[in-house]
Amino acid sequence: MTVALAAACAGAIALLVVLVLKKDHRPIPAPPDETDPVNKPASSESRAVDKKPAPRPPAAAVAPPAVQARAQPDARKPLDDASVLAQLHELAASNPPLSLKIARQAVNRFPDSPNAPEFEWNVVKALFNMGQLEDAEAEARIMLSKYPGSYFTGDVVHHLLNHPPNPSDVPSE
Repeated sequence: MTVALAAACAGAIALLVVLVLKKDHRPIPAPPDETDPVNKPASSESRAVDKKPAPRPPAAAVAPPAVQARAQPDARKPLDDASVLAQLHELAASNPPLSLKIARQAVNRFPDSPNAPEFEWNVVKALFNMGQLEDAEAEARIMLSKYPGSYFTGDVVHHLLNHPPNPSDVPSE
């Protein structure tokens, strides 16, 4: 049994060797016909011409494209209302004094903007976040008179002007 197994392995190895050797025997292409003008080898004179380096393209053609700097807003140019609003969203509650300053400036610069109620809401929110509750309530009342139908006014009224009753005010049964 061991001899039969060894013979089978030897036969498999021999078959693999034959297949590999047979695979490498590809037909060799015929040498080019020297009488054919297309396949005629170039003369030594034309070879010297062919070895001449190709002309370099102009520097502008190979220069990498200029990397455009990220557009920075002009510091002297005032931002539009949408940009100011985006700035307020980015600040959120992280810097209430700066939010208050930016929001008040926006309220004064864009009183008729569709974003004006949200600017006023940011003023109220910044005052509240700074712990200036009486100022926040006063600003909320101004907001209520200026923008009575706004979603932002409704939010301020709901959260700041409608105080829940104190437990001592609730009648006990």
